[in-house]
Amino acid sequence: MNKKIFLLSLLTLSMASFVPLAAAQPLQIEAWTDKPDYMPGEKTTLYIALNNTGTSALTVENITVTYESWGAYVNDEWVGDQTIGVDKAVKIGETIRVESAYLVPTDGRAQSTYVSVTVSTDLGSKIYTDVAYIDVLRTPRYMEQIVTLFTVQVVLLIVCTIIIAATIFLSARRPQVTWRKEETEAPATV
Repeated sequence: MNKKIFLLSLLTLSMASFVPLAAAQPLQIEAWTDKPDYMPGEKTTLYIALNNTGTSALTVENITVTYESWGAYVNDEWVGDQTIGVDKAVKIGETIRVESAYLVPTDGRAQSTYVSVTVSTDLGSKIYTDVAYIDVLRTPRYMEQIVTLFTVQVVLLIVCTIIIAATIFLSARRPQVTWRKEETEAPATV
């Protein structure tokens, strides 16, 4: 009987230990971008909404935005993440919104990436995370040259059309030939 009570109490204790994990997230985070996709060199705007769904007020200290695929060591510094200092109190049920702007890299790092948003609060060392996605469009390698070729072809087509139209116009305006009667010489009389 003691084994049954021991197993039942162990099961109850283990189930009770999972309840705080589900309720431990008093901060709901949503992150999204202003457009569905971007080109290299374009400015991205990431919107972050923080909603206090907990039972007590908290203070958001800072937000760290990490662009997973864009991390690199460029110009003697690590790039690919941002830390935004917020230091704002959030009441129960209140939602605050933060914006983060970043340029899509123009080098080899310009690829679609996941963005992780980490929020640090004053409630100890608890960190809350959400993930968004930034889709980067890639143009084919020689697309600029193809566009230039099509532009040259259009210009040549227009020039040839003008030349043909001028030729037709000028050939229709030939000077009219007028026939004059030839003067006949009178026979000389002697």
